[in-house]
Amino acid sequence: MVIDFRTRPPYKSFVSQGNFFPRPMEEDFKGPEEIPGIYWNSVGIRSAKEGDFSLYMEELSGSGIDLQVVQGRRVREGMASVENDDVCELERLYPGRFLAFPAVDAADVPGALAEIDRCAETYGIRGIALEPGWSMPAKYVDDRSLDPVYEKCEDLGLICAFTLSVLAGEDLSYCNPIALQHTALRFPRVTFTVSHGCWPYVEEFLGVALQCMNVYCYPDFFCNLPKMPFADQFVRAANSYLRYRMMFATSYPVRPLAQSLEQFLSLPFEPEVRELLLYENASRILKL
Repeated sequence: MVIDFRTRPPYKSFVSQGNFFPRPMEEDFKGPEEIPGIYWNSVGIRSAKEGDFSLYMEELSGSGIDLQVVQGRRVREGMASVENDDVCELERLYPGRFLAFPAVDAADVPGALAEIDRCAETYGIRGIALEPGWSMPAKYVDDRSLDPVYEKCEDLGLICAFTLSVLAGEDLSYCNPIALQHTALRFPRVTFTVSHGCWPYVEEFLGVALQCMNVYCYPDFFCNLPKMPFADQFVRAANSYLRYRMMFATSYPVRPLAQSLEQFLSLPFEPEVRELLLYENASRILKL
């Protein structure tokens, strides 16, 4: 059993309301010197190039991945924005294949609280997605205006899923894990999960995760990509104290499904740790 903790399939508003699709591949750039790092070695994602959900389901069926957490996005105008009903509809239409984490906008806290209540009552969600570094104005995750959102997650027993890295904010300061540390310590009963693992602040993030037992991570392509700097630090932490709080994720459409799993499995995780990362840790916090 394999759980992918972060995907954004080419479904309805994922395609029509943002910049997720069509997704360029390595061969779409004029020369190797023009390929951004996250596209390097990306192959075989026809669904992402064409924004086609049926192709996505074909790729998923042959990927070795059994269950995926679909994370929405609510950020500033001009970026990818997804309808939460589309996110939750995937779980309803494909039970046992998808779990929905609808997104809320950090710039609109009253609206975020109302949306969490709506999705919890209507769909029985297990978590939310939040990207404060891309709100307008941008916020740090420890911004006190967001405390009601974290309190709502605590009250409803919801996971709060952050995206924190150099790719998820106006500048590097928005992924500095010190802000995450402040929030995790203020809300010890909330489970916070972190996509990208605050890259490039990997050592600092691992320090926060050592202290804060409610912080989980899935570094996705920052760990899966061959020769990615600092990936070895994630692996060492997973083989040590982080073995019960790290998960596998593809972060599709940034990276392919099957290729991401293959590259993840090639990393030197201890055998018993690999099973924790592929399924058991995610299953536990998702209360499957």
